[in-house]
Amino acid sequence: MAARGTMGIPCAVILLVVLLMTTGPAWAGDARYRYPIKVRVSEADSPSYGMGGVRVTSQDRLRDWETAAGASNAEILCPRRGFTFTGGMRPFFSNLIGSTKVVSRGGEGTFLALSGHLRIPSQNTLWEFYSTLRLWDRVSLNLQYLPWHWGGPGHIPTDGNFGGVLLHANDPIHAELGISQFVLGADYDVSLGRDVVFGPNGDLHLIKWKQRVARDAAEAVDFSQTMIQPAIGGHVRYDPSNTGYFSWFKPYVEGRFSWMSLYGLGLSTWDMAAGIAPPVSRNVDAGIKLGYKQWKIEGNRGRLFADVAVEGPYLDFSLRF
Repeated sequence: MAARGTMGIPCAVILLVVLLMTTGPAWAGDARYRYPIKVRVSEADSPSYGMGGVRVTSQDRLRDWETAAGASNAEILCPRRGFTFTGGMRPFFSNLIGSTKVVSRGGEGTFLALSGHLRIPSQNTLWEFYSTLRLWDRVSLNLQYLPWHWGGPGHIPTDGNFGGVLLHANDPIHAELGISQFVLGADYDVSLGRDVVFGPNGDLHLIKWKQRVARDAAEAVDFSQTMIQPAIGGHVRYDPSNTGYFSWFKPYVEGRFSWMSLYGLGLSTWDMAAGIAPPVSRNVDAGIKLGYKQWKIEGNRGRLFADVAVEGPYLDFSLRF
């Protein structure tokens, strides 16, 4: 029998097999992104491209979008950086309560309520500024600047003594209080699963206390004192695991507290907030959160005796790089 030639596989079938072998790993590429990151390191890793840059399916594009948006919070840092930097500010809708006693060098002075006696308006909107440097995905270094100030005119309802100046009932007075702080702190994070982070934190407060009471525009006491106060505490943060388009917002809930009493003066703080941190570019997240916090100082240091609390809601706006 005469041979009819060798049996060959058509070229179209060969081309189809090559395409399947090439695009198959691309469809399964997301399996190695067990914890999706905020951004892709290289376009070559993207599962939405096959050979020659040809898009595969809309479903692959959806999975890639979820990965870029941060469907998981396990990877906090961009993989090509060893740190992140956050800068922000917040309006603090404060409420001032408490009383102080400033004694003269001779020891004269009485406790005066800030709102009841000195007529300082208790409510004021304060602006605060902060920055955070996060290293090794566990350590955060924080710097805050808190320039608080209250003041206003009024009439003192009872007799009193502020730093040696006698105040008589119904005297017109003008009182001011300024508490400016630089707070240097550090946090250490311990992960509990993929959603919860907690750990200890420590802060060092540099407080500049300035209080002025003027009577009849003739007699006035300008008292100022600088205090250094450390505090230690803890913090916790919950980042729920989300998938789909909701993961773009990256919601979270957090809380922190600190306390310490040193040389007769005690300082305590606590803060609870909820917020979101959506990405605005490849390596920048924008953050906004709503919270409530309290700052309280109690005791005496030098010539100052204080039992003062500042508390209220706040809004927080930030950018993380």
